[in-house]
Amino acid sequence: MRNVYKMFKDAVLDPKVQQKLNQPLSADKLAKDHEEFLDMLIGKLERKEIDPVNASTLYNRPVYDKLSESEQEKADLTAINLMGVIRQIERLWNLEHSKSFQIQNLVETVWQMKSKFEELHGDVYII
Repeated sequence: MRNVYKMFKDAVLDPKVQQKLNQPLSADKLAKDHEEFLDMLIGKLERKEIDPVNASTLYNRPVYDKLSESEQEKADLTAINLMGVIRQIERLWNLEHSKSFQIQNLVETVWQMKSKFEELHGDVYII
């Protein structure tokens, strides 16, 4: 790794490339399914169906309770990680009430984490 750094430490970017890198990423609209997911998530947060500091409020209990102990531990860890991202979404939403680029990325993160886990373990979460 050090050799790569030494090779490029004095490199200068072409001004056109640097200018392009300095441009903010464009905020494309959310895909329809992600937009519906965000609306559902915000609704559950506003109705207090999900408590962003209590990961167990994410569980679809009938499914979660049927998991083995090791699968429940994995579901617990995933829920904790999901809630960390959901709290970020909630904070940004409360500040902006817009589907900003940051929220779009966070929604994609929650979507992917949830989907990958549920592919293996069933519909464990209520989101």
